[in-house]
Amino acid sequence: MRYKYFISPTLVLLSFNLFSQARVIINDNAFIVIDNSAKLVVDNPATNAVTTVGTGGNIITESEFDQVLWRIGTSTGSYTMPFTSQTTFTKIPFTANITAAGTGAGVVYFSTYPGPTWDNNTYRPSDVTHMFDYFTATFNNSLHVIDRFWIIDASGYGTRPSATLQFTYRDSEHLAVGNTIVEADLGAQRFNNIGNVWGDYLPQGTTNTVANTTSNVPAIPANFYRSWTLSEITFPLAADVAYFKSSCTGSSLVLDWQTISESNVDHFEIEHLQNGQFAVIGFVQPTGSGNSIENYTFTSSVNREGVFQLVEVDTDGNRIVKSTISASCVATDDVIVSYSNGGITMSFDGAAESMESLQIYDAAGRLVYVRDLNVANGANTVVIPDLNLSHGMYMVRMKNGLNEISEKVIAAE
Repeated sequence: MRYKYFISPTLVLLSFNLFSQARVIINDNAFIVIDNSAKLVVDNPATNAVTTVGTGGNIITESEFDQVLWRIGTSTGSYTMPFTSQTTFTKIPFTANITAAGTGAGVVYFSTYPGPTWDNNTYRPSDVTHMFDYFTATFNNSLHVIDRFWIIDASGYGTRPSATLQFTYRDSEHLAVGNTIVEADLGAQRFNNIGNVWGDYLPQGTTNTVANTTSNVPAIPANFYRSWTLSEITFPLAADVAYFKSSCTGSSLVLDWQTISESNVDHFEIEHLQNGQFAVIGFVQPTGSGNSIENYTFTSSVNREGVFQLVEVDTDGNRIVKSTISASCVATDDVIVSYSNGGITMSFDGAAESMESLQIYDAAGRLVYVRDLNVANGANTVVIPDLNLSHGMYMVRMKNGLNEISEKVIAAE
């Protein structure tokens, strides 16, 4: 291993050696370049153990295993890596604001690196097995993913910490030829290397297209995995269940799902929300194992509308909710739902004067808004301002007389 230090005369490194520093102070735009899978060890949990002063400082990693190892342990606070791009010397700092301490003598490995092209699949981190899209798991989703990965590896903890993350990127990393990225729609995703899945954590955070930052990204212990990137909220990366969707055949509801990996699956259960609780309405046996793509279908002629859950039951009897959707095969009137200025506008024709329940669910099936609504016979326009929804996909559901309106909307401002 070797370190390369490009140092201005005013750079100060305290307790300086190649393996462990009690504190690193980078002064007046000096550079530390970590190369050839080397590790810069910061043996101090204080948030100022890595500090930039004067006109700033720069740490360049630019490959997966060129890393800063920070012995944070059970401390909390805002930990900033003054990352800089090697090719353009653009400052791209990363911050992990640890809000709840982990347990044990843990360390966090920090690194970031870009790719040479739009195709993230050719330079993905070593623990990442695919870059499939969320909706079909049949194509390379790299064109909707920024050309950079971050390694934030909380290692050695009994329970990993909770943190709020902020990422910084370069414009060239979303504008590269081959990408079709709407910058304002970027959110952070992490790869679950136990389940080989991106999509159990849909894109999170708020992107500032002027500052080139994606902020307020939550990482609870269950989601504090190693490899991260930024993808569009409307085109996220895939889950081990690539999709769970509905369609109508005659008077029956058809539920389809696809898996891109299965391990120790005993069976799948289909659940339907009834009187506030989910009830099992069907069972489906697995047809595959390993990392092959498998397709499944369940048809219901009795339960044809409402909220449905796909549950995976493993060979040990553990039950995991894989996806939740709203679906209806009861005829509905035309409805237009749009999101703008922080609120939702609905336009539809009412079948009769009535008092109805309006509900909004997020992509995970959680109820985020509910209200009673006076519906008129004929044309209706409903405006729900100031919802302050996080970026993502939502399902708007409302009973319209005997029928149910179910419409997807994307909060993407």
